[in-house]
Amino acid sequence: MSPLQPPAPLPTLFITGALGYIGGTFLTVLKRSQPSILVRALVRDSAQADILSSFYGWTVTPVIGSLDDFSLLQQEAAKADIVIQGCGDYRDAVVALMQGTTLNPKHKSSKASERPIFIQISGSSSVGGNVLGENSPRVWSDVADWDDMMVLDESRTSVRTDKAVRKASAEMNVRALTLAPPTIIGRGLGAGRIETHQRTMYDFIMKNGAVFLGGEGTNAWSTLSIEDLGRACVFLLEEAMKGDETRVQFGENGYYFIEAFELSLADRTKACAERLYKEGKIATPEVQMKTVEEIKSEYGVFAAYLFASSCRIKADKLRSLGWKPLDLDWSRMVQEAPGYRC
Repeated sequence: MSPLQPPAPLPTLFITGALGYIGGTFLTVLKRSQPSILVRALVRDSAQADILSSFYGWTVTPVIGSLDDFSLLQQEAAKADIVIQGCGDYRDAVVALMQGTTLNPKHKSSKASERPIFIQISGSSSVGGNVLGENSPRVWSDVADWDDMMVLDESRTSVRTDKAVRKASAEMNVRALTLAPPTIIGRGLGAGRIETHQRTMYDFIMKNGAVFLGGEGTNAWSTLSIEDLGRACVFLLEEAMKGDETRVQFGENGYYFIEAFELSLADRTKACAERLYKEGKIATPEVQMKTVEEIKSEYGVFAAYLFASSCRIKADKLRSLGWKPLDLDWSRMVQEAPGYRC
C-alpha cells in the first residue's frame, strides 16, 4: 500500500476592489465556484473590513490599506497564487502588484504553470467610437483586429495601463491576463457596491425630466450582465489554473474582450423611460433628441459620453474557449427595481 499523499495546499488569492461593483461580483461568483479558496482583500478602513467579513466569513481576510501603499501591495501580492486588480485604470498600483508576484517563491518555478497569475480588470472603451452622436462603424474583434489593438494610442481610455501590463509581463515573466468588458448592466452580487456608474444616466434623466439621446441616436454598445461578467472572469481564471492543460494565453497575448450582445442606446433608454414613466418619476415615456453640444452645455462632458457614445466588440478569444453568456434578457435588467436601472 502506498503512503497517503498530503493534500495539496489551497490556492491563495489577493484582490483589490472587493467592495466594488465588478470586483465584488467577481469575488462572489468565485466563492460559489471555489468556496474554500483563501482570499485576502484590500479595504480602506475597519468599517469596510467589517462589511467584508460579515458577508463572506472567515475565508476572506480584510487587509486595511490603500492603492497608494505600493509596499503593502507588493507584500500581499508576494504571498498570493492569484492576484486580481479590480480597481480599474490605476497604472502604478498595477505595476506594484505585478512586481509583488515576482517576489513569490513560486515565480521561480521551472514550470510556468506553477507561477502566480495576475489579472487586471480593464475595459473596452479603448476601442470606442471617435465621434459622439454617431454609431461606430467598426466592430472590434480580439482576434481579427489584434494587430490594430496592440498599437492603440495611449490617449485612449485604459490603453496606457493595458500596455504597462503587457510590458511588465514580458520583462518580469509574469503570467498576466487583462480582461476588458464593455457596458455592464444588472445588480451586483458583492458585499459593497451593487450599482454600476451607469446609475449616473438615471440621475441625468431625472434632472432632465425625460429620457434623452445625443446626436443621431443610433449609438450602440456591446453589453453584458454583471453576473455574466463575474462568470466569465471565473471561467478564465479556472482555465488558467489548469496548469499544463490550460488553453489560456498570458502576457502579450493575454488580453480578452468579454461581451454578450449588442444593445442600442435607443432601445435601452426607451426601456428606462417606460419604467420611470410607469413609476410616475418622469412626465413622458418619449425619448428626447438633443445635440451633443446641448448635452455638454446642460449636463457636462460625461453625460455626452453616456448618451452619445458607442463601443462595439466581439469576444472571439473567450468564445473560442467555450464560454457562453447566460443573461440575455437585457430589458429585465434595465427595468428591474428597486435601485437605479438604465
